[in-house]
Amino acid sequence: MTGKLGKFYIEHGLHGARIMAASHQLTNNCIADGEIETEIQMLKDDLDACAAEMKRRVKTERGDLLKGRKLDA
Repeated sequence: MTGKLGKFYIEHGLHGARIMAASHQLTNNCIADGEIETEIQMLKDDLDACAAEMKRRVKTERGDLLKGRKLDA
């Protein structure tokens, strides 16, 4: 399955979760320090959201795999 968060896609399946760039260009053209900082911060925010979503999906999938299984103590 795939979901889009900002400029990134999260793919997840049997082999885990991963992040893919939605396009080759991740920022606009920047000519000032403030523009650069803003663009990079938006990417960081998107990556943080991707990390949270990846962790949620992996936890959910791990829980689904363990449902009904009797674990040895």
